[in-house]
Amino acid sequence: MMLNLMPLLSKYWEVFVEKSDQKRIDSQTPPEKVKVVSDISYIDDGKTEHLLDIYTPEESGGLLPVIIDIHGGGWMYGTKEINKYYNMTLASKGYAVFSINYTLVPQADIAKQLCECMLAFSWIKEHAEEFGGDLGRLYVTGDSAGGFLAAFSALLNNSRALREIYGTVSPELDIKGVGLTCPVCYMDVKSVTGVYTKQILGNEYKSKKYKGFVNLDDALKLSSMPPVYLITCKGDLPAKNATFKAYDDLRDNGVKCKLKYLPDKKLGHVFCIIDPFSPISDDVNNDMLKFLKDNT
Repeated sequence: MMLNLMPLLSKYWEVFVEKSDQKRIDSQTPPEKVKVVSDISYIDDGKTEHLLDIYTPEESGGLLPVIIDIHGGGWMYGTKEINKYYNMTLASKGYAVFSINYTLVPQADIAKQLCECMLAFSWIKEHAEEFGGDLGRLYVTGDSAGGFLAAFSALLNNSRALREIYGTVSPELDIKGVGLTCPVCYMDVKSVTGVYTKQILGNEYKSKKYKGFVNLDDALKLSSMPPVYLITCKGDLPAKNATFKAYDDLRDNGVKCKLKYLPDKKLGHVFCIIDPFSPISDDVNNDMLKFLKDNT
């Protein structure tokens, strides 16, 4: 029986990360001329976990390329709000950005989280054009644990076999590219990160149908991926090695991808999400958007 560290982990996210995020958000100024439509239900059950926000430039000359963004937070923390200014920045560059909530661990396991992502994707498929979105130019982004959810959402979208394993619906979208910032795409691993992810998977993981398909290299055996842009840096302690491994595994499976590595130890985990306004972050995010556009 695995030692239950969830109460301690919950306290960490609540005491340290949440306060830090709120302080960061309060100190930043949002981009101008971005229209925000907040708290739309993608599942009509009144739960905040099933809401999404939509960001678009106030002025546009027609339908816009679409980005679906999935926030990080170690699978057990956060809401769409923590990525708000990042999403507003993307919208200011000419995108319709859909940012989604999902139920957190321990109230949900990763299969439920992915099922909710697929339901959000299905809602977006039906309603994107109403909000100025062109699904012919559709991209998915995610950071940290949201990078896992973004990558696996693309994999699930492209694989009936993987959807059956995770018990999800099929949005049947044509995802043109994926942008992953400091993604944690390997959960069942023997490493320091694995100590944490095994807590997220829980004691019942070994009885789950998705056992054996929580690592990117294993999931790629059953699915395909569109072009992928990966971001990490020297100071990205939680995900630098995992990002490099993801790049290698994607290339080994014939996926077109680009790795953006910044050898600056002063930059930390998901640096270009938490401070999208810095010149370095702006350069990286612009390069990601260019890669996604060029490979559409």
